[in-house]
Amino acid sequence: MSAALIVDGLVAGYEPGTPIVFDASLRVAPGEIVALLGPNGAGKSTLIKAVAGLVPVSGGAASLDGLDLLCRPAHRRVALGLAYVPQIENVFATLSVEDNLALAADLGPREGRRQRLLAALALFPDIETRRGELAGRLSGGQRQMLAVARALLAGPRVLLLDEPSAGLSPKIVGELFARIRAIANGGVGVVLVEQNVRAALAIADRVVVLVQGRNRLEGTPAQLERDPALAALYIGRPASGVPA
Repeated sequence: MSAALIVDGLVAGYEPGTPIVFDASLRVAPGEIVALLGPNGAGKSTLIKAVAGLVPVSGGAASLDGLDLLCRPAHRRVALGLAYVPQIENVFATLSVEDNLALAADLGPREGRRQRLLAALALFPDIETRRGELAGRLSGGQRQMLAVARALLAGPRVLLLDEPSAGLSPKIVGELFARIRAIANGGVGVVLVEQNVRAALAIADRVVVLVQGRNRLEGTPAQLERDPALAALYIGRPASGVPA
């Protein structure tokens, strides 16, 4: 299957002349979950923020369905089918769940807007029952589900998720990741930046390991399991191959 999102040789960073990401590459096909892993400070979040248009890029290329992303501002990338969910501050806490969803729906195509809303609520029934509540009163897991639901209302081809499991209990992580898998099964490509290696590998189709801003490993979760020494070095897995 051909890739929807293609990133080649990307160089990006917050300050001119001080890149955090060096020559990073990424390919994501429709319906595929690519787990972007690596040690703290490897540049994982910076990479997807650069693809989303939130971090300056000084080299390389990025395209979605053959259309150049780097020449477009962030909101135009959303219109092309790229959605990004940050780790924190990803909902409007002082607005209701309903209003959060309504604002997000306005960013997507008019055609099929109601169908996307109903589909998002069906995927996340925990927030469907709280449509009148302020988003700031939701639990951490419910906020993450609302943030992902908001992203889906734009009708994305590719969804970029920045550490969605951070601060959540194992039970909630399992529920959230099962729904992320369902989103991918519906044809959306997903890039999943995660520190929870076990949870990410359980749902990923492929893994890209970033170290010091560069691609260091790539393969399926099974392939990574067969190279435990490298896994231990780059993503904190013990040499025995048992999940950390």
